[in-house]
Amino acid sequence: MAAAASLGAAPAWAAGTATPAGGRRRLTQAAAALHAAAGVLRSEPAMASAARSLAARAEDLAGGRFTMALFGAFSAGKSSFANALLGEEVLPVSPHPATAAVGRILAPEGGFAHGTAAITMKRAEEVWEDILHSFSVLQLAPPQHESWTAAVARLQTGGLHPSALPHAGFLRAAAAGWEESRPLLGTERTVSLAEYRSLVADEKHACFVQSTDLYYDSPLTRSGIVLVDTPGADSLHARHTGVTFGYMKNADAICFVTYYNHAFSKADRSLLAQLGRIKDSFALDKMFFIINASDLAADEAELEEVKQHVAQNLRAGGLTSPRIYSVSSLLALEGKSSGASEAYEASGFGSFEAALSEFAGEELPGLSLAAAKDSLSSVRGRAEEWQRLALMEADQQEEGMKQFRQRREAANLRLAVLAQEDRPLRDLRREGAELLYHVRQRIAFSFGRSFQESFHPSILREDGGNLKDIFIACGRELERSILRELEQELWATTLRLESAGRRFVTQAATAAAAELSIPDQELQLLDDPDERWPAPAKLDCVLAPLDWAGLWSRFKSPRHFFEGPGRAEIRAAAEPWFKEAVAAAAQGQEDSLLTFYTDAAAAALSQAADQLREGLSEQEAAMSALLKGGDGAQHWGRIAEELRLQEQAFAVV
Repeated sequence: MAAAASLGAAPAWAAGTATPAGGRRRLTQAAAALHAAAGVLRSEPAMASAARSLAARAEDLAGGRFTMALFGAFSAGKSSFANALLGEEVLPVSPHPATAAVGRILAPEGGFAHGTAAITMKRAEEVWEDILHSFSVLQLAPPQHESWTAAVARLQTGGLHPSALPHAGFLRAAAAGWEESRPLLGTERTVSLAEYRSLVADEKHACFVQSTDLYYDSPLTRSGIVLVDTPGADSLHARHTGVTFGYMKNADAICFVTYYNHAFSKADRSLLAQLGRIKDSFALDKMFFIINASDLAADEAELEEVKQHVAQNLRAGGLTSPRIYSVSSLLALEGKSSGASEAYEASGFGSFEAALSEFAGEELPGLSLAAAKDSLSSVRGRAEEWQRLALMEADQQEEGMKQFRQRREAANLRLAVLAQEDRPLRDLRREGAELLYHVRQRIAFSFGRSFQESFHPSILREDGGNLKDIFIACGRELERSILRELEQELWATTLRLESAGRRFVTQAATAAAAELSIPDQELQLLDDPDERWPAPAKLDCVLAPLDWAGLWSRFKSPRHFFEGPGRAEIRAAAEPWFKEAVAAAAQGQEDSLLTFYTDAAAAALSQAADQLREGLSEQEAAMSALLKGGDGAQHWGRIAEELRLQEQAFAVV
């Protein structure tokens, strides 16, 4: 394969022990140990729940993939960075796409051979939604199915707000490719690498693509890494804040790519602010910040100045201790593809790939391995408890059984209460309401900045065209900015609601277990740190629009607006609308969000009660077997020893 040949300047992890492939291998070995432990327990009725728990965790570990998502503006050079990671010029570097689809690159699997791609096309209703949205942004009359392409042909871009230009580009591309792509909408198909490159590089085709999966064999994908190229922060897809949030939340690693001489755009800052909001919800710092095209720097002093500029923008987004790497994708690709070690060393890629290797090979699997080892230790503790009971005298066992049965009725009542417990749900609603109150406060504080960015002197100029239309376009851009920021805040709040819900459920289950004298190891089997609660499918935020045409009479002129009192007057008129609209939009989401997460908490409480109840039933079964002369101390001692041997396997993983 071509990919297998391009190993001249291998990644920094090739010689090290902490590698993505090494991390994958460790997880696979741990999964084998857990499967073996589950096999030991499978025939033990008193350990049925433990066997299921270990088997489920083994399946999770055996997955073995490591997802790395690339974020940043389109012009940041994400494609060239991805090519440098892959060691070959796989992705086309296209000069446009405002509507780039989500693209994954992964190792060949199943029926997909090296160099083939699975293409998923948008459904017709999704394309029409994009068209309607772009017509709205451009302040055009709602389109008709039979005549929208003709309306696009008449579209003039003079005097448009800069944020609207990508929408004009999208509509022209969609109109140009409509007849050819319409029969393919809603389909999935497999294409060759050449067709894939042509498809994603040509906007009149790419704008109809929902997602792509390119199956490509390279050292990177072979190590288990799945590379995800997300739509640019400045693309039309950026309005789908839930898509971006999903990749931020679920990716194992995040790379934010910015170009060496690229000024941070409004979209960049918005994306960085979202990363800043959610960073504390991650168990590990999984973010890497890349300055691409470092070879453009005149000298080290200039490069350091750019690094400081990037660090300042990151701090402004709440990212106070970022990991920043300056790289030349051009030199890295040259070094890897031709074996030129000097070019690779000069690229700066070695430092980044070494850090990525340490993260993927040690830090990230370390969390899962520690949790798996704790689960195995808890199960061994249960077997040792059965062994201890088996060593008791018969009269002691009978007395223990008598006491257990006396407690059992009370335990059933207590667990029924746990399953229906209202206090954790009330606490979650109270904390959730407070979180959403702070969301509204933060949005309110940001109004001045959003207003200033939307009504900018570079846009509202005497020579800029129809000033009234541009003024209204600025107002609509302000509305869209506020709506996007509100949605991003709400998505970030879903993580906080999940964290709070899990905390309240754990507290309630711990309290119930303490009252019932249930051992701590039983609680450890309940808690899976890798398990996530479901998230809402989408957020339907709507802002009541402001009558910007009605405010036009206060504008007077650009000079009056920017140098006189005009801006302050219009801002003062718009701010009450803004506060009321944001409050109404947030309130519209508050009840559904709180209901969603209290329902999730109620389900978790019920599940915890069922699991504790099953644990008690298993304990009763084990004690009954002991009294009937069944499994004795030797039997449980052997099981405990076999589990201990599997634990020891973790020491060499």
